[in-house]
Amino acid sequence: MKRIILSLWAVIISFSMSAGLLPVYAEEKDNEEFDEFLMDEFLDTMEADFLTMHYTLKDYRAMGVEKPEMSFGDASKQSYDDQMKASQESLDLLHEFDYDSLSVSQQHDYRIYERNLKQIIELDKYPLLDMLFNPYTGVVNNITTNLTEYVIYNEEDITDYLEVIKTIPEFLEQALDLTREQADAGIFMYDDLLDEGLDTIYRLTEKKDDNELIVVFNDSVDAFSGITDAKKEQYKKENRDTVLNVILPEFDHCAEVLESLRGSGKYSGGLANYPDGAAYYEALAQYKTSSEYTVQELLDLCTDYLDAVISDYYALYMTGQLSDDSVYDESVPERTPQEVLAYLQDHLQNYPDGPVVTYTSQYLDPSVANDSTVAYYVNPPIDDIKDNVIKINGSNVGDANGLYETLAHEGFPGHCYQITWYFDQDPHPARSIMGSIAYTEGWAMYSECEAYDFSGLSSAAAAINRIDTALGYVEDCAVDLGVNGLGWSVEDVRKYLQEIGMNADAVPMLYDFVLGRPGLLLPYGYGLLMMYNMRGKAEAALGDAFDLKDYHEVILTYGDRPFDLVEEDVDAYIQKKGERVPEEWNFHSLAGVAADDDIPPVPFPLPVQEKKNPAIYIGAAIFFGVVAVLAYLRYRKKKEEAPFA
Repeated sequence: MKRIILSLWAVIISFSMSAGLLPVYAEEKDNEEFDEFLMDEFLDTMEADFLTMHYTLKDYRAMGVEKPEMSFGDASKQSYDDQMKASQESLDLLHEFDYDSLSVSQQHDYRIYERNLKQIIELDKYPLLDMLFNPYTGVVNNITTNLTEYVIYNEEDITDYLEVIKTIPEFLEQALDLTREQADAGIFMYDDLLDEGLDTIYRLTEKKDDNELIVVFNDSVDAFSGITDAKKEQYKKENRDTVLNVILPEFDHCAEVLESLRGSGKYSGGLANYPDGAAYYEALAQYKTSSEYTVQELLDLCTDYLDAVISDYYALYMTGQLSDDSVYDESVPERTPQEVLAYLQDHLQNYPDGPVVTYTSQYLDPSVANDSTVAYYVNPPIDDIKDNVIKINGSNVGDANGLYETLAHEGFPGHCYQITWYFDQDPHPARSIMGSIAYTEGWAMYSECEAYDFSGLSSAAAAINRIDTALGYVEDCAVDLGVNGLGWSVEDVRKYLQEIGMNADAVPMLYDFVLGRPGLLLPYGYGLLMMYNMRGKAEAALGDAFDLKDYHEVILTYGDRPFDLVEEDVDAYIQKKGERVPEEWNFHSLAGVAADDDIPPVPFPLPVQEKKNPAIYIGAAIFFGVVAVLAYLRYRKKKEEAPFA
């Protein structure tokens, strides 16, 4: 695979239309030439990278795809320029189409793809700021995830896998070359982050025959019934030899090189303090939010939402619903992951019917479990969405409530439900190579909050859990924007939190957290606030006529997309109901009660429970969505060009 770093958690591209709203007129029939263009783009993407193809399609031949070269990808500095060129070529071809000649569905596809491409082009201008060995968003976890989630459908998949893993050292050497160039420019991880990165490598390489790269492969081969036992042993031996003699030694070499670069960083604080750092972070923030907002505009949105959530909390507090401390200790019943998923799947009455799917939930081995990850969902191939997989990091799921909200996020009505629902609508295959991580994570965050409504907890306990989640993610999102986008110091963070009424005791921990993970939480915090923003708008317009199930169908239709498109779809829904689109509205209340005008001003600091470790917040939802698939644009090349090395 090519540079899997920026797109590790999801993939978003970019567009912007000069006319803000969808036109009143659009062709009812699809423009066939536009569909052909999208199919060409899809095929180019599949034929540019093997792992992207494998994770996207179960039967690539049935889709007319020519299998690409067996390679893990390209992590060279040159690959950034190559990707910019390929994305610009696609953008130019896209702009040749008359937007008004497209159907409404195609107009969505056009605008999503346009934004995706523009934002990828902007991001790829800054290769020296793309930290490939960041322990949370870098190549090490990317490689282990892609290998341990690899699915075997036939014997060809086994032989392909064995060829691809032999190219991992070349990929890592390219990543090291870029990292050395970054270090020469004074850009490198600070010592604590480096230590975490080295620990990630050491936990992987200290295991030999019990290494997950061996154990998982052996289990997958043993479960495959299409070959003889002798063939299975042959394949398992080949994989073992490659892991022990090729991959693990290369990881050890990476650790040696990284250690030799210790202390080479000249800059401190957030990305805004680095050369071109503010511009890079703004591009990253727009990519992660699939918006065109500046860092300050995003921060203002976060602040507005934090104010609203604090008001929700205070409404609960002043109406006496939190007077009994036991409300903080209420818990859903202890269940296994499979039992939780079955329970959630049986409580989707407020959501449109989706396809019948199966799912498995498994715990990650500690050697390949990222400390910042609680769980992740693996996208099924688009030509077979029935079987779904959720992986759980048991060390980061502390109690029954944590497991419940995590599986609501990853499973039902979160990622598994949303993704399989959308692809069951038979969208163009190219929709698998474009999207909006802010939407996907926003929907999943919304899902885990809303799942408390049918959890069996009291209304007050359900509300306080929703509020706790919203405060945590959006606060962390705001601090990330301030530190990495605006250059805030620790004291700046403390002042900001105190001014909005938040407890600032955890500021040093939170500051360090966002330093090591710039942009990582933006889709979660921003996505959540926008989901509740759109719902508040629809509720304000429709009043008693608001129907939650119908509303959810509006949000789900057209799949993951930028929120400006979602807002246009919500506006059209409101107008179809015969109501006017409101000019002003409030966020949907998480408390279930409105703060009365007679309630005194909110006290400062807010008397909330002790803040959770921010590392826990990301866990509710790391959406690999398969890492390879989500990195799609980073591997795109035109068929006539030579494949990446």
